[in-house]
Amino acid sequence: MKEEIADKRSATLKAALELISEQGFHATPMSQIAKRANVSIGIIYHYFSGKDELLNELYIDIKTNLSRNILQNYNAEMPVRKAFKLMMGGLVRYSLQNPSEISFAEQYENSPLITGETKEKIHKMTAPIKELFQRAAEEDLLKDLPYEILYTLIQGALISLVKFYLNGKIPLDEAALDAELDAIWDMIKK
Repeated sequence: MKEEIADKRSATLKAALELISEQGFHATPMSQIAKRANVSIGIIYHYFSGKDELLNELYIDIKTNLSRNILQNYNAEMPVRKAFKLMMGGLVRYSLQNPSEISFAEQYENSPLITGETKEKIHKMTAPIKELFQRAAEEDLLKDLPYEILYTLIQGALISLVKFYLNGKIPLDEAALDAELDAIWDMIKK
């Protein structure tokens, strides 16, 4: 019974992601999500109070999976540059394997639909990334810019890199990715 519940919830979230990727947030009614997930509308409302909660839960699930992937082999004792490349390499690889998830997360994180509770959960989940930047700043390794600016620069470079890979403009190659991550690090280091 518990497995069946998880399956219906997962099917609903998967259907929502697919439809939102195709049509956008506002053009995706709950009835279409139910039909795509092959569940009744009542089942969806059993798991989620409404579309806003469903979207917040989808965002949390995506960010949880992404964070788990980025932090998979991370150790707080690692040298900063090594940890940075590990995390950002994980982000690129995850993004290439899950482009719809990343597209959704990128759009949703700037949406007025995201709740304060969701933001707090994401903040806790991604704390090791911010802690790494704090450690880098304490070790005087980074340019004298606020964390948010440094992260925005990195995020922009990584998103562009992923788009180049996805569009076939550059081939995915681990040696090249390593060099590209070095270039991104060089962009923010002193």
